[in-house]
Parts: sequence; structure tokens; C-alpha cells
Amino acid sequence: MKRRKGSSPSTPALLGLGVLMLLLGLGLGLLLSQASCEGKKKPEAPKVEAVPKANSGPRHGAKPGPAQKLESAPLKQEPAPKPASMAQPEPAPSLPRFALVIDDLGYAAPELVARLCAQPIAFSVAVLPYQEHTRESANIAFEKGKEVMLHLPMEPVGYPRANPGPDAVMFNLSEKEIRARVRKALDDVPHGMGTNNHMGSRITPDKPRMTWVLQEIKARHGFFVDSRTEKESVAFDVAKELGVPTVQRKVFLDDDKEFVAMEKQWERALAIAKKEGEVLIIGHIYPETVEALEKLIPRTKGEVRFVKAGDLVK
Repeated sequence: MKRRKGSSPSTPALLGLGVLMLLLGLGLGLLLSQASCEGKKKPEAPKVEAVPKANSGPRHGAKPGPAQKLESAPLKQEPAPKPASMAQPEPAPSLPRFALVIDDLGYAAPELVARLCAQPIAFSVAVLPYQEHTRESANIAFEKGKEVMLHLPMEPVGYPRANPGPDAVMFNLSEKEIRARVRKALDDVPHGMGTNNHMGSRITPDKPRMTWVLQEIKARHGFFVDSRTEKESVAFDVAKELGVPTVQRKVFLDDDKEFVAMEKQWERALAIAKKEGEVLIIGHIYPETVEALEKLIPRTKGEVRFVKAGDLVK
């Protein structure tokens, strides 16, 4: 049968066309939906390169390569200036030096020696050899931190009325015997750092005999204190000539055992120390002297600096 001209398409054709249009519409919808979702995603943050550490610069002398990053060197931190109120005060001038030597330990009771050495200052003790308490006295003083010296017996003017004790250095002895007696006395007093003369007004003015004595002291690396029991003594000068460290006494404390007299001598020594910068004063192990020192020493603190005899030798 012939199809009429101008008639509408057949039903199957219309159905096929409708399905095609439906598929095209679905595909377009999916494309638009995906584009819309991608547009809503947040953009990723740009990557930031790590800043180089300030304290990890290249090794000294190394040249960086083309791709090597240079790092800044650490800054040197200067200390902040102190305010004027925090400035350190100027040190006070040093006090005059005051050396106290107490002679004749060895025969005195150890209890008196312990009482003397209980004084909380620096000072020196001179110990006689060959006495009942020689070694014990030296040990007590040493344990209390005091400087121990040999108090070397020497012949005085007026011997035998004035007796220096056993095995003293006597004027009529030979050089060999004098040297032997000095060595023996040095050996008898433990902890000895130096020597001073006990009596000796007949020996200290004599240059040959003092030379023999001081050469033996020098051989033991000791120092010598000239007690100046004789104004004509050459001991100090001979010691300097021989290179023996030495110092000489300026004041005797207790020729008179009355407290008022000792106080006067103490004040005299203080005046010398303040004028000359130092002084050496000698006393003795008398009960009266120990008692006087218990009064004089505490009230003198702050005026002088107490030192040992060995601190003054030159």
C-alpha cells in the first residue's frame, strides 16, 4: 500500500526518537552535575618552603653549590650593660699586716699552749728544742693552724748567769760543732717552717758564726726571724746576703707582764703597722701574756690583718 503524502510518522519511529532524547538529556545532566561539584571543591594551599634555621650555616670554608641554600649566621648577643646602681664597689685598701710571734713554747704546760692557740687568728709560735713539751707543743700549734718555728738557743752576753739551755750555739764552739747543733735543733722541733734566736746576744753580732747558722737554715729551706735581742745584731743583714728569707722584730710585747704595759706595747706595734704597712711583735708563753692577748686581739680586728711571720719575710 502506498503511504499518503503529509501523513505523521509511525509510532515506532516516535518511540525511538523519544528514547534518544531521554538518553541525551540524562547524559547532559550528569555532565553539568559533575562540573558543578568540582567547582565547589576548595583549592589546595600552596606549598611553602621551610625557612632555614638561623644557627645551622655552612661549615667554615665550604662554598655552597648551585642548589645549596645559604643560611644566615647566628647573631652575637652582647650582654646588656649594668645600671650604675649595680656597679661593683671599689675594693677597700688592704689593712696593715700584723705578725705576732710567741716564744719559748716547750716548757709551758700543754693546756696553756692550747689556750693560746685557741685564738682564731693567724700567728706563729717559736718552740724550744729538748724540752719536756717540745713535740707536744709543736703538734698542738700545728693542728690549730699556727705556724711553727724553731726557737734556736744561742749564747747570750753574761753566760752562765743567763743560760740558753742544752746544746745551745756557743761562741767558743768550732764551725763543725755549731753546724751540728743547728741541725740537731732543727730535727727536734716538728713542723718547723723557720727559725728565730733564743737569747744569742753573743752570737748574733758575729758575722762568721751567724753565717754558719744561716747556711744550715737555708739548707732546710727555712726562713729566719731576727729577734733583735742585741742592737748590734748582724743576723738580718747576713740572712739577706745569703738569700735566706728574713724579717726582724720591731716590738717586744711583755718585757713587763703588767697588762697596762703590754697594752702600751701593743698600741705601739699597731702604730708602726699603720705607718709602715706591717710589723712583727714578739711575746712569750706567760699566763699573763695569754690572758692579755685574749683581750687585745678581739678589739684589734678590723684595724690590721693578722698574718704569720713567714708572710713578712723577704
